Amino acid sequence: MNEKHFRPRDAEFVNFTIRYRLGTNKAYGAQLLPGRSPNAVAKVTARLCSIGLLTRYTLVPPENYFRLGAKAIRTLGLSPRNTEALGPQSLPVDYATLIYATQSETPKRRLSPLDLAEYTPWMPEELRVSPYCVATDGRLDLVRVDLGGSPQHVARKVAAAAFQRLNIPELADLAASSKFQIVVLTTSAQKAHYIAKALETADCVNSVRIHLAVIPQLSLLLLRNN
Repeated sequence: MNEKHFRPRDAEFVNFTIRYRLGTNKAYGAQLLPGRSPNAVAKVTARLCSIGLLTRYTLVPPENYFRLGAKAIRTLGLSPRNTEALGPQSLPVDYATLIYATQSETPKRRLSPLDLAEYTPWMPEELRVSPYCVATDGRLDLVRVDLGGSPQHVARKVAAAAFQRLNIPELADLAASSKFQIVVLTTSAQKAHYIAKALETADCVNSVRIHLAVIPQLSLLLLRNN
């Protein structure tokens, strides 16, 4: 993004929201305003909403999430879809990915569509739709989010995603050298255990590492959606 359009600090918020497809006060505070109080961060996002750089939506009360505002998409020439509320599937996926990337012990960042095209030019475009993150050591993570299905259903979806990608020689090589893994984000340690058990019989576990991570906040969001 050309930062000359906005104040440098405002541009950081806009860039962050573009990368993760949404932001929260907690994520903005941790990543962009470390050490500032939650109230101070909320004042910043309130100002950005008032000038049209961000738009506020309800996440799980009383928490909000933010998308780009009308002024941001107009200035940057982006699709109006970037300012709309996320749908019942997109919101849990993007929210869980945000938490995984920004709150993990090992720093990661979500790859934007442009990043992904540059990082994996050999990947078919239809396989770039899912979220991907990259760790500081260069490992590529394909992120799959449990949207409330049975452990067996989640395991089948993960296995299908694995086979699609392992058919690509470059990704198969990355997997063989532990530079590519599939990350499954779910709601609880118990659910993660059952998904892991369901994956034990999947052939893909011998070809690619599958890591399960628990995002407790995801359960509240899925409950709200249901």
